[in-house]
This record gives sequence, C-alpha cells and structure tokens, in this order.
Amino acid sequence: MNIANPGVTAILKLLSSTLDKEVRQTFRSLKYRNIRIFLCGQMLSLSCTWMQMVAMSWLVYRLTKDPIFLGLVEGANLLPMLLFGLAGGSIADRFDRRRVMITTQVLAMFQATVLAVLTLTGTVTAWHCLILAAFLGTVNAFEVPSRQTLLVNMVAREDLVNAVSLGSSIFNVARSVGPALAGIIVAMQGEGICFVINAVSYSFALIALCMLKLTTDQSGGGENQGEKPGFRDGIDFVIGHETVLRIICLAVAISLFGLQFSVILPIFASEILGGGVETLGLLRAANGFGALLAALTLASRAQGKLLRTGVGAACVVYGLSLILFSFSTVTWMSTLIMLVTGFALVTMLSGGNSLVQLSVPDQLRGRVMSIYMTLLLGLAPAGSVFIGWLAARVGAPTALAINATIVTLAGCVYLLSLFVFKKASATKDGINSL
Repeated sequence: MNIANPGVTAILKLLSSTLDKEVRQTFRSLKYRNIRIFLCGQMLSLSCTWMQMVAMSWLVYRLTKDPIFLGLVEGANLLPMLLFGLAGGSIADRFDRRRVMITTQVLAMFQATVLAVLTLTGTVTAWHCLILAAFLGTVNAFEVPSRQTLLVNMVAREDLVNAVSLGSSIFNVARSVGPALAGIIVAMQGEGICFVINAVSYSFALIALCMLKLTTDQSGGGENQGEKPGFRDGIDFVIGHETVLRIICLAVAISLFGLQFSVILPIFASEILGGGVETLGLLRAANGFGALLAALTLASRAQGKLLRTGVGAACVVYGLSLILFSFSTVTWMSTLIMLVTGFALVTMLSGGNSLVQLSVPDQLRGRVMSIYMTLLLGLAPAGSVFIGWLAARVGAPTALAINATIVTLAGCVYLLSLFVFKKASATKDGINSL
C-alpha cells in the first residue's frame, strides 16, 4: 500500500496542476479589477431579469391562454432593437458608455417597479404587459451596444474572446438560476414578488457601474478627440468584411426563426408536458445550464479559426435539437434536449459575437455591434409573431419543427459558404503563385 502512495500522490498532483491551469485559463479575464466588478453586478441583476421574464410570460399566458399574444409580447420586447438599435450603437461610440448604462438601468428599474405594483394590486392586464415589454425593449436597445463595447474595452486584445465568453457565462448563469427561482416563487407567492425582486436587483448593477475605474478610451465620450466615423462607415465595413458579413447573414436567419422557441415554451410546459410554471422554470433552467457549459468551454478553448467552423456546426446542432424537442412528450427528455439547445445556441451566438469583435476596429465597434445586435434581436419580433400565429393554426410542435428546419438549413449554408470560400481562396493563391 505504501509503495502505491507515491504514484497516487503524483497523479493527484498532476490532476491538481492541470485543473489549476485550466481554471486560470478559463477565468483569466478576471485579473482585471473592472471586469470582476462589472460581471458581479451584471450576474445579480440579470438573474433577476430572467426571473421577471419567466414570470411575465407565465402571467401573460395565464391571463390570455393565447399563443398569438405571447408572440406579441415577445415581439414588443425585441422590436425596439430594430427601431433604435443603430442609434444605440452611435451613442455607444460618441458618449460615455457608463453614463448611458446607468441611465438605462434606472429606467429598467422603473419598468419593473410599475409591473410589480400593477400585479400586486391585481390591476394588471395583458395589455399592460405588452406596453411595459415595449418600454423595456426600448431601454435595452440603447443599453446593449454600450454594454458590449464597454466590456471588451476593459481587457487587452488577447483576452477579448475570453472576456466575451465570460460575459456570456454570466448571462447564462442568470438564465439558469433566474428561471429556476421564478418557477418556485411564482408557484408559492405569484408573479408580483418576482417583479419586486427584479426592481431591487438593478441597484447591484448601478453600484457596480459606479465602482468602475475607467479611462476615457474605455468609457468613451471623447467627442473632441478627433473626427468620429459616420454610420455609413459601419455599413461599409460590414459589407466589405467577409467574416462579419457571413456572421450577420446567419444572425438574420437565427433572429427570424431560431430565437422563438421561448415564445411557445409555456405551451409546451402546460399542454404538451402536462406541467405548470415549475416545468417552465425547469426547461428554461436546463437551457441556461447548457448555455453556461458552452460559455465556459469557449472561455477556455475558443480561438478565431475554430470559431468560424464551430458557429456553423453549432447552428446545425441547435436546429436538429429543436426538431427533437418538438416531438418530445416526456419531461425528462425535453429537459435534456433543452440542455443541448442551450449549449448549441450559446456556442453559435457567443462565437459569432467574438468573431465580430475580433474583426472590428475600436472606432467602429459600437456601430458594427449595433448592426449585428439590431439584426440578431431586432428582426426577432417578426419571427415571434409568425410562430405565435403558426402555433395557433398548426399547433406548437409543428410550428417549432418548421422553424427549426429552417435554422438547420441556414447552418448548412453557412458551412458550405466557408468551404466554397476556402476553396476559392486556395485556387486564387495557386493561380497567383504560377
């Protein structure tokens, strides 16, 4: 026994060393003080935001039992990104991003407070939810570009992909924790308490933003530091950069047909799986946990070359997993599939985000990211209304299967375009070398 001890000790030391190295590699962006503070504030606030989203979707479904209205509320939350997202990107490039974020957090707190008061007093209607969803969507249209730009400007370029992936990790921790808590709280106390908790949670994000120590280059707002690029420069960059253009074309397909499963998820939880809000929370939590695993994997391993192929492969897997989900009638199977969809979705979205961030120059970052986010989120309302309308006519499973098939085909086209471009480049290089 004693003879084996040195070998066992050596193995344990090797495992410990490997694990330590892996952890440091995965979380290397946390060496920046600003990143640590920013992500902590975001995690607390976003967890409660996801709690509110689940509670609101259940509230709307409980009040209306109408999949079309569910689609309208989801659309109202995302439509402002299409209308104001480009303006939000311009503001992110021209003004102090921290001040923009502080303003938007205060407005989001106001929205949650109004929703809480209406719900707790028993006066809330589905139309109130629709209007407040549109209000929050407008706030987010200005918040998202500033948040995206502020995050990546707080790290060195070599840590950019890691920072984006860790930001995605925080977002998906929230997607996992928030819905699970919402399922419990709504079942025990009702939707109103979730809205109260979310309103209070914005104070953590505000405190974190006030604690950041930022340079002018990091926070923006240097109007007098030289000529600022125009909006047209952002469009010209997108059109002329093949990687960015390919990612944005894929984002259009995902926006119209790939993000809408959450709209009809309450129908699956209630009518297909025979559960209640607890089942809805479980499905969303599983999706969020899978997304978290993907984000951590990207933070540890992702590189530009791998991301190009990985984004397309993840799109195909995402579409196929949604098709499987549409046929499932067993809760444990649906939960497992939701975990896979979360992993594939974040690999696709976070990977695409990183590729765009790596490609764009700093002076155009806000504008280019706003174009990307506007198309990714801004077109989703049309898809939300479409899937709600389709679900009302052919049923939720068939509607989801149709959308998922289109997503799968979009992923295949993306991968084919990579192969064709690579082959064309190789042929051109061969001709030039003759």
